[in-house]
Amino acid sequence: MNLRHVLLFSGLLGLPSAYAQNSPDLQALDTYLANAVQQFDQPGLAVGIVQNGQLIWSKGYGKLDLDKADPVTPNSVFYCASLSKAFTACAIGLLVDEGKLNFEDPVRKYLPEFKTPDAYVTEHFTVTDLLCHRSGWITFDGDLLWYGTNYTPKEILARHSGEPFSLEFRDEFGYSNLMFIAAAQVIERVSGMTWDQFITTRIFKPLGMDRSRVETADLAAMTDVALPHVRKGQDPAAPQKSMPYQALAGADGACGVLSTVTDLVKWDVMWANEGKVGDKVFLSKGSFNTITSSHLAMGGRREGAGLGWFIESNNGEKVITHSGGMPGFILNHAVVPDKDLAVIALGNGESYSVFAATNKILDLYLGEGKADPVATMLPRIKANKEEDAKRVADRKAAHALKTKPSLPLSNYIGTYTDKIYGDAVITEKDGALSLRFDPAPELFMGTLSHWHYDTFQWQHADPFLEPGYITFSFDADHKVTGFKVDLNSPDFHFYKLDFQRETK
Repeated sequence: MNLRHVLLFSGLLGLPSAYAQNSPDLQALDTYLANAVQQFDQPGLAVGIVQNGQLIWSKGYGKLDLDKADPVTPNSVFYCASLSKAFTACAIGLLVDEGKLNFEDPVRKYLPEFKTPDAYVTEHFTVTDLLCHRSGWITFDGDLLWYGTNYTPKEILARHSGEPFSLEFRDEFGYSNLMFIAAAQVIERVSGMTWDQFITTRIFKPLGMDRSRVETADLAAMTDVALPHVRKGQDPAAPQKSMPYQALAGADGACGVLSTVTDLVKWDVMWANEGKVGDKVFLSKGSFNTITSSHLAMGGRREGAGLGWFIESNNGEKVITHSGGMPGFILNHAVVPDKDLAVIALGNGESYSVFAATNKILDLYLGEGKADPVATMLPRIKANKEEDAKRVADRKAAHALKTKPSLPLSNYIGTYTDKIYGDAVITEKDGALSLRFDPAPELFMGTLSHWHYDTFQWQHADPFLEPGYITFSFDADHKVTGFKVDLNSPDFHFYKLDFQRETK
């Protein structure tokens, strides 16, 4: 999975059109989506269409687990990843409606320990800033701090506070999961409830989202649960295999919601009805407008970033939308409030079939109904795969054979520290080196095999990411001083890690 590509492909298609179909051919849509599942080699897909406050059509395709026969249904539970961000923004809105905080309050009013690398930004950073990706950090900055680690949210934010800015505060887009983690901490301080408790009691229960959860541990007692599917090490030749859910407890606020099409219908109906459930106000008009307005212009297919949503235009209609991606899952949903319309597409693989489904359905209701997003997207996906294949081939071509490390293996043993991330430990057993990242020992632990010179290939335990390459550095006396990590991933910034050896 490539979350950066998720952001790329999630832009909705469509040019302004005066024509919109009132009664799309849903049987033809069913055939189209079934074919899309095949074309994208998608393990499982669940799709729903909401109109005028009702689920008017839904369908499941494929399997919950490719190794078993159980089919995906509209009631199947999926990990919703970044679809969770709108829940965090809504929780803030509910607290605003209660008069417990304001969108433009400084974050430090509630989190005195909140810091950034810039003193002015630290003091002026608002709750709104947390929710619309204009912090000054680049896209996905700091995500290694929560990915598989044992760090608490407070520890994650404290460590990240030392990461230098690369962008202008409030002027440039940088997708930030960590700022939503901070928003969850604001919710906890203001409400007295954890993010899990608040989302469950204040959103799930009032909306009747009975099969929605915020703890992956709860899935053990549930049936009809979609499992994530990956190709080991991002190898396109490897078969898709299911893997266990990752808890990712430190990322509450950025992700964490587990839900179904039939439950998300109830959620999206509220947004399509501009904050109301039937005739009752769930979220005030003021909070709804603040959350669904653009707070940062983006350009291109996306007009701007709302709070936990993105704002787009499709055939002249305002669309609020958000996609999600985690190892083994890609998901998408879109709401058209002025048309009381919403589309939900949940996938348990790493294909972009969810965007093809969303774009096709929106074109049926807002456009001429002739769009073929599968045909449009497949060549772009092929080009991405060819680019990745060339990168892998280039590395193999650069592999210098018949070389060996410049020092005995015992000289590389030790504890190394990255000032933001934490410690990594290299050990030796039976003539082989192993590398472990202490904050994430279950994911980032594995053997180091010599590649060439003083570079070793790292076969870590994470089934999702490619193998890494560890290159050591030396001082003038040729003593090991540290190492850098080359692990190709647009989602996680391994290139920023700079592990320095502890000196005795």
